[in-house]
Amino acid sequence: MKNPEGCMAAVQEAVDRGTIHHVGFSTHAPLEIILATIGLDIFASVNLHYYYFNQRNLAAIELAQQKDMGVFIISPSDKGGMLYQPPAKLVELCAPFTPIYLNDRFLLSDPRIHTLSLGAANPQEFLDHAPAWDNISPLDDAEKAALDRLDRQFLTLQPDRCSQCFQCLPCPETINIPEVLRLRNLAVGFDMVEFGKYRYRMFENAGHWFPGKKANKCTDCGDCLPRCPENLDIPKLLRDTHDRLYTQEGKRLWE
Repeated sequence: MKNPEGCMAAVQEAVDRGTIHHVGFSTHAPLEIILATIGLDIFASVNLHYYYFNQRNLAAIELAQQKDMGVFIISPSDKGGMLYQPPAKLVELCAPFTPIYLNDRFLLSDPRIHTLSLGAANPQEFLDHAPAWDNISPLDDAEKAALDRLDRQFLTLQPDRCSQCFQCLPCPETINIPEVLRLRNLAVGFDMVEFGKYRYRMFENAGHWFPGKKANKCTDCGDCLPRCPENLDIPKLLRDTHDRLYTQEGKRLWE
């Protein structure tokens, strides 16, 4: 136990008594914090964000497997792209499968992942997963072909595609540049504009759950430019993303 004064001391006492048997953690933290937490060797499972359209936390899944930990995926159809209301372009790219099915299979065909925490808002959003939830077999040829179409669609974003390397951070204005440009990737490449607006609206409105300022806070300081291996005009793309995705502010998550 790293901190005998912390809350995990009480948790460990409950484990020792047999009151609970397995302890996991759920996280929205940056990858570096997730990896450090897994490395404490005090948890049996992790519940995190990882989807076809956001594979940033792959290294955490790999480390969890090395530690023989269970891996749960948070809200794959909502946080994974608002896939219960997919745009026509995404539906076409995923055909003959639904976007929800294809994302589920991308996850459940991976033996390192065992559970999807659906977060369904109504019965239909739960049942939309039924075609995939008992299928943990390897991807078949048709599923691979559909995922390959999605992969190739990302290439159409060149020369403005953000590769999500995160080397542009830290930003002096605390703009979450990779996440802003990820939302732009999806809006431009897949017409996932409504999802982009939904997530972009959270900047400056969700505290530590979704950190970073909106892209219009860019001051053109140029600090990020020499660190970008893609040589992207990041300030220009930030402004473009704000123009595409900014909508009237909503309530904060906790209001």
